[in-house]
Amino acid sequence: MDDYTREMMDLKTLVTRTLEKKGVLAKIRAELRASVFEAIEEEDRVIEKDEGLPPALLGSCNDRAKQLHASPSGRLLTALLCEYLDWAQLNHTLKVYLPECNAQKDSWKAELKEFSSKNGYDLNRNGDSGPLLLDVLEGFLKFEVCPCL
Repeated sequence: MDDYTREMMDLKTLVTRTLEKKGVLAKIRAELRASVFEAIEEEDRVIEKDEGLPPALLGSCNDRAKQLHASPSGRLLTALLCEYLDWAQLNHTLKVYLPECNAQKDSWKAELKEFSSKNGYDLNRNGDSGPLLLDVLEGFLKFEVCPCL
């Protein structure tokens, strides 16, 4: 290997390590995965509409997952997970998750709004507060420690 090739390999390694440390490569990979899932979802919807076939992405879910996603508890679980991903700004993960569980882009927001209004949770909190899933979990843990309330 000549000096130029060696220098280029060293530079490539250095750039790759630096981008990896800064999280740039992870973000690019996540964005690529999200774009692939969006393209598949788009094609699935065309096929579903034109040919009446079920979406291929949901077809990969097992029957227990399909049943759970169809139940009120499963829809709430999906909504809480989506709200967490949105809160954590894991937008690419959210873009992959929604088609995998066959949920429409913003359908989880209505589910969350209904749950919040029924149970006294505030969805219009400031940016410093945690996700609603954390509030629900903390409420459960408090009840578990002191069921006398």
